Amino acid sequence: MTGMEQETLDVIAKSDDSLHYYLIAQELRISAHYAWVICKGLERGGYVDFDTFKGICSLTKKGKETIEKNWLFKLKRQKENIKKRRKENKERILKNVETINY
Repeated sequence: MTGMEQETLDVIAKSDDSLHYYLIAQELRISAHYAWVICKGLERGGYVDFDTFKGICSLTKKGKETIEKNWLFKLKRQKENIKKRRKENKERILKNVETINY
């Protein structure tokens, strides 16, 4: 899955699991045709149901599971980054305390 496909899934998920491809294009700042192509590709992969007549792209179960895994991965990474920054800040503060005491 490409990054743009993942971003498209994120946009659809944030809008109650279905969205017109033109609105996807506006949100991602891409052309409407490119959004249509991405939706067709996601449909072939089984991530969305794409009604080409209405232009509505809806998440499937597989798409929802992919979004959930991605969001959980991002959350885990954010927590790790926060812990890392806290540790670095603590070390920097302790170093400054030592410098001030001398």
